[in-house]
Amino acid sequence: MLKPYKKISKRELKQDKFVTYTLRTKEYVENNSRLIMYAAIAILAIILITSWMVRSKRQAGIKANELLSQASLTFAQGNVQQGEELMKQLIENYEGVDAAGQACFMLAKYYWQQNDYVNAKYYFQQYLENYKDDPLLTSAAYAGYADCLLDERSIEQAARNYEKAARVDQNSPVVPSYLFSAARAYLDINDLKKAEKLALEIVEKHEKSEYKNKAEILLGMIKLKG
Repeated sequence: MLKPYKKISKRELKQDKFVTYTLRTKEYVENNSRLIMYAAIAILAIILITSWMVRSKRQAGIKANELLSQASLTFAQGNVQQGEELMKQLIENYEGVDAAGQACFMLAKYYWQQNDYVNAKYYFQQYLENYKDDPLLTSAAYAGYADCLLDERSIEQAARNYEKAARVDQNSPVVPSYLFSAARAYLDINDLKKAEKLALEIVEKHEKSEYKNKAEILLGMIKLKG
């Protein structure tokens, strides 16, 4: 005689599914134990490598800051040649570290002050290509790079870099000076439209700046040329 149908409860159904899942998981683990072991080793290796990289980067930052302090002190003491070598050593051995970026900018500025525009241009360019984390240094690097381009009569490129310097931080007090340098450079190559646009920007947006009067004079020169 057939037994009456017994309805399976939700709890029993869940238990049955759990048992089935457990058995399948056990079977999978047994059949793929080597693969799982390799995956676990790989994950552990990634964790260890990441930890090592973080620790190494931290240690490199500390050593780079120490070398930067040493180089700065050497410069301050008047030992320029040794200071240059320390800066170059820092830039070469600690690429990507903040202190190396600062050394790059400081070395570029030193050469710029010595009117050595070839070396200044090289290190300003290195800073702009590899760092640019600090808005103040970045805008100054663009302006310094533009000065170097101006010295070699690459006036249009200089104008563009002066303009870039002005756009890094719109609230910087040196923005009007960079805009004026860019406008004057554009005027020198007879790009009157760009020169006028930048000069007007100084007059309209930086009316308290000392460059407002200079910009107004520049606008007058633009009208004469036009």
